[in-house]
Amino acid sequence: MTPEQEDLLEHIIDYLCEEQAEAVAGLSDAEIKRRALLAIRRAERHELEQPEAITAFASLMFLVAPDFDEQPNIAKALSDTDIPAALRLTEVFSKTSESDWDEAAEKSQGWDKLR
Repeated sequence: MTPEQEDLLEHIIDYLCEEQAEAVAGLSDAEIKRRALLAIRRAERHELEQPEAITAFASLMFLVAPDFDEQPNIAKALSDTDIPAALRLTEVFSKTSESDWDEAAEKSQGWDKLR
């Protein structure tokens, strides 16, 4: 990992532990780190590059579902090339419905299915 990636990983872990404590409750430090690394890789597949966007994506993985981005309408919004990658994560909320997010949570395969 580059120093920037290590800093981002630490930032995400700190953010989750401080601001989203309920999402990491009961997880070991090693498991939080493993999941945060998965989140970074997954966010990068959606061309998210800004630390804020990657942190927000990771938070959604912890709070909604680790594979929330596979829900069809969410996936479509995240891959919309008409929107710059830097704005896609914020735009995803205006292009999806609450039921899309509920479906993402309900149909999640869980963390163990992610690579």
